[in-house]
Amino acid sequence: TLGVGAALGRTFTEDEAKIGNDKVIVLGNALWRNGFNADPDIVGRDLRIDGEKWKVVGVMPEGFMFPNRDFQLFVPFAFTEEQLGDRQRGHEFSGSVARLAPGANLAQVQAQCDAIIRRNAERIGAMGADGAGFRSFIESSGFTVSAQPLRSILAGDQGVTLLLLQGAVGLVLLIVCANIANLLLTRFSSRRKEISVRAALGAGRRRIARQLFLETGLLALLGGVSGLAIAMGGARLVTDSGLVPSWVEIGLNWRTIGFGFGLSLIAALLFGVFPIWSAVGAPSQQALREAGRFGSGGRGANRMRRILVVVQLALAVTLLAGSGLMLRSFAKVLDEDPGFDSGGVLTAAISLPSTRYAERPARLAAFARILERVRSLPGVQAAGLSDMLPFDGNDGGASYRVDGREQTGTPPHGHVLNVNDGYFDALDIPLLRGRTFTRADWDEARKVVIIDQLFERKQFPNGDALGSRLDFGRPSAPDLYTIVGVVGTTKYTDLAAANREETYYFEFSDSAPASAMLTLRSTIPPAALVEPLREAIRSIDVDLPLFDVKTMQERIDLSLSGRRVPMQLLGVFAVIALVLAGIGIYGVLAFAVTQRTGEFGVRMAIGADASRIRRQVIGDGAGLIGSGLGLGLIGAIGLGLVLRSQLFGVGSIDLPSLAAVIVLLGTIALVACWLPARRAAATDPIEALRNE
Repeated sequence: TLGVGAALGRTFTEDEAKIGNDKVIVLGNALWRNGFNADPDIVGRDLRIDGEKWKVVGVMPEGFMFPNRDFQLFVPFAFTEEQLGDRQRGHEFSGSVARLAPGANLAQVQAQCDAIIRRNAERIGAMGADGAGFRSFIESSGFTVSAQPLRSILAGDQGVTLLLLQGAVGLVLLIVCANIANLLLTRFSSRRKEISVRAALGAGRRRIARQLFLETGLLALLGGVSGLAIAMGGARLVTDSGLVPSWVEIGLNWRTIGFGFGLSLIAALLFGVFPIWSAVGAPSQQALREAGRFGSGGRGANRMRRILVVVQLALAVTLLAGSGLMLRSFAKVLDEDPGFDSGGVLTAAISLPSTRYAERPARLAAFARILERVRSLPGVQAAGLSDMLPFDGNDGGASYRVDGREQTGTPPHGHVLNVNDGYFDALDIPLLRGRTFTRADWDEARKVVIIDQLFERKQFPNGDALGSRLDFGRPSAPDLYTIVGVVGTTKYTDLAAANREETYYFEFSDSAPASAMLTLRSTIPPAALVEPLREAIRSIDVDLPLFDVKTMQERIDLSLSGRRVPMQLLGVFAVIALVLAGIGIYGVLAFAVTQRTGEFGVRMAIGADASRIRRQVIGDGAGLIGSGLGLGLIGAIGLGLVLRSQLFGVGSIDLPSLAAVIVLLGTIALVACWLPARRAAATDPIEALRNE
């Protein structure tokens, strides 16, 4: 289906998707190289995994990273006969990956999926109570099958971020190109007399233009080499940041190298056309006159230089304002309260081998021993178990009904966790009413549930939640749980979520999973607990793996990496734009002052004072600054509207951000104006006239 075969051996057969035939395994390439020293005879060997014997049948090729680069062991998705039967429908859910047939599209696939769901519901509905219950479940819950492109699922919401960064890169590229055009105009204008003399002596314009194009191409080539060198380091930064999907390998190859060189050449040559034309296009006699006394390289070139400076300033304002919006939005996210205290909290994952802990009582007994041992460690203030943790990338949820209320339409849906009595203390989630879970709830498997404050506000606005019952079953088979407590609302998936998701908690023993997350609150630095925790787990069962060990703050930081790294890159782009804009306006005014040195000398010789000359140069620059800032503000407002969906706690038109951008860029631009103005005011009339 994925179009990838094994590098060694084979992948799975259809018969291996059945229980009893499924003890075969395919290794990822990285695991094969690092864990088995790239053993070419690995196929056919037996490995003991989770206490059971598995046969290696293949090794995937290098570069295969599905669903991401962390997955290095692949086993068949095997179904039991019961799971494949009609009575189990509605209890088993999974995702499927399919390759479209030639000529097929997603709309056709979706139509076929909808038809299958309808046919199954009708067929199972005729089977009696169980089938009718499943049919009712489909109709009431809105359950469906959605056909989506695999790329969009794997990329998640990073596609928008990458487009944003691509737009920022485009703005920086335009600013760079405008700067290149300005530099070429300045360079060729300073050589205008030389070029005119060569033309007057018989050199053809085509020959001169070819030479100038060659010089421009050489500059572009050097720029491309420098850019690719920077890209090599940047690629590693982006890969480690989590910005791109984990299945995407970022690196330089012949296509990216060719694209980089091609883009630099096209940009330089395209933006070098006007400078070259301005240098060789005018008749030699006219060019000699314009390049003579008090000349500045031609009126057309002067006008174009000023236009390019305005464009640079406008683009810089737009990019700076957009970066300011995103930075302010990110600051708001960082200030958001997750609903719990992450300080001093250590988390880790535990997985019980299925061969020795297959039965529910064995699993619960093992977790009880783990909790007892961990709570006795020095520095541990509280310890809890859960089937998932905040910001770990998992999002479990289920529909429910409030017992005694008539349900119309789609049942409400909430975030659901299975936790024990120490979970709320470990994360310092406040108890608002009622009680949390007790050991008796664990031992007796009581059907009790705890809801959060948001849940209470939505379903029990009068504060009468305690003692009410929630139904998590089907219409034909109710499954009632009594609400015994209300806790504070927490965020579990995204700090920037505009609406906090209602959450309810089952007692951990209700599901008794084989894998769990351990959460510890300590009075000592969490890092100091890692080794004692490992020793404690090994003292219970030497084969128990403890993995994914992180502090809670690290988990929060990782969840924000998809926002933090783009903000850092936007900041870098904004600084580059700021520097280029300052260089651009300084370069234009400095060149103008150099070209007008003779004019300033004459004016000062006939009575003009230095302050007047200084004001004139600053006035010329201020006009360019005002035009650039004005156009940039229009662009900034438009960009803010485009970014509206990506902002959190900040409006699309943020006056503090705009004011900061104007003050910052305006100050730098005025400093860039002041330096040439000071040099112009310091002109020695006698020296200037002598040089003329």
